[in-house]
Amino acid sequence: MQPSNTSHNDVSFAGILQTYVDALSRNPRGQQELVGQQVAKLHESTIAIIAMDGADDIHLLVSADDNKEDTRLSNLDLRGLKVTNRKLAVAGHPVRNYLDIVCATGKTPSFRRPFLRFAEDVLFEISKSAEEPRDAIYRTGIRWRRFWTADTSEITVEWLHGIFGELLFIKDVIEKCGVTIIKSWMGPLGKDHDFQINNNLGIEVKSSTEMPFQVNCNIRQLDTEIFKQLYLVCYRILPSDEGQTLPDLVSQIENFIGHDENILDVFYERLAASGYRRDLEVTYRETIISVEPPNVFFVDESFPKITEKSFLQSPDHRITNIRYTLKITGVKKLELETLIKEILSTK
Repeated sequence: MQPSNTSHNDVSFAGILQTYVDALSRNPRGQQELVGQQVAKLHESTIAIIAMDGADDIHLLVSADDNKEDTRLSNLDLRGLKVTNRKLAVAGHPVRNYLDIVCATGKTPSFRRPFLRFAEDVLFEISKSAEEPRDAIYRTGIRWRRFWTADTSEITVEWLHGIFGELLFIKDVIEKCGVTIIKSWMGPLGKDHDFQINNNLGIEVKSSTEMPFQVNCNIRQLDTEIFKQLYLVCYRILPSDEGQTLPDLVSQIENFIGHDENILDVFYERLAASGYRRDLEVTYRETIISVEPPNVFFVDESFPKITEKSFLQSPDHRITNIRYTLKITGVKKLELETLIKEILSTK
């Protein structure tokens, strides 16, 4: 198969692997047996094969001229991923050397979609370069390392509630607003507002277990001078035995995005930047929440808040991260549909 002419400069392999994997998953396989299909001839002597084993783990096999070990690949430390050298006879080819990139998709099925995107990125890097396939694989691994490597920092309640709210908002609006709402998810990139469309519309999303809502803000998040329109969306979330988890929300959003590889790239980038880690999904699943429909508030001059204008003199620039707690009472509540109409009219 030739690379498709979509994105990634002149060529791309975006979206080509899912069909192969769907077909391979229907084939019977022994526990140690690999069943594969050639997907591309990347150079005169380099082929790529997608394969599955008896444990439902997915392999990307890239032919190599020799089986020399490359410590760079073994030291990438990509949790759930491993790169080894193997001699194999697969997909109708005689025994030859392969670089075997394998992902534990059998044990963790949620790894499947991001791994296929990673594998397609590897194919692209190899196809565009005259370098050794090992170099292209290493370069791609470095670029994706943050997504696949464990975060050793503590998973805090504040972080869990924050990302729950942002993903809930995406899930609630994506069907009517379209997948491009993902591009407006700017909070993970260090912006003060979780979602923003140019300087026209800002949306801040907060989660609270309290009623009335109690939320923490910095002095820019409710500043009405930054955007022409500013909204605050609040979710009340509560622990529950029956509800949803972070991986549930991620999967729902992935399913809605479907095969739009460009938007998937953006989604995975923002997930990684927000601190979400695939290898910690077992831990994330321990937190199950129930959620009530969101409360939407239009932030205007009368809305209770603290901004730079609240001070007689602007705070010294050496003072950073000024935060306050807001209890939301006596404020008119809007329907989510009102905000959805505003998003659609702002695009």
